[in-house]
Amino acid sequence: MRVILAVLGLLAATPALAQSPITAWCGGGVTGGGGGTRIMPDGTIIRLNRATATANQTITPLGQDQAAYARWNEALARAGFATMRRGEFSNMTCSLSQDRTTVLWPINAPPPALAEVFREMQGWRP
Repeated sequence: MRVILAVLGLLAATPALAQSPITAWCGGGVTGGGGGTRIMPDGTIIRLNRATATANQTITPLGQDQAAYARWNEALARAGFATMRRGEFSNMTCSLSQDRTTVLWPINAPPPALAEVFREMQGWRP
């Protein structure tokens, strides 16, 4: 019984099994505003937008795609997302975030291991 509990504990701590939202975001520049896409573990996808750095964020529901969440979550786990270097802010910065990890890069220059997930998230349509 102890062995089973220990194995279950290890599996729960595995990044591939992380069940937290994934957010793709770009923003900055003169206005400080930006926008992005967030997918919840249940597959709910929302569009996020902030016109300026001080504006309220608007949230627009887009739909459901549980298969996309599973695919993107697995791709991030395979890429070692949870252990990637944070990166640096730039004038226009993009990012992917999940759980306690955020990876930043200058606009149009995503890390190769994250490029496909980021592109698919930003381009997702119902």
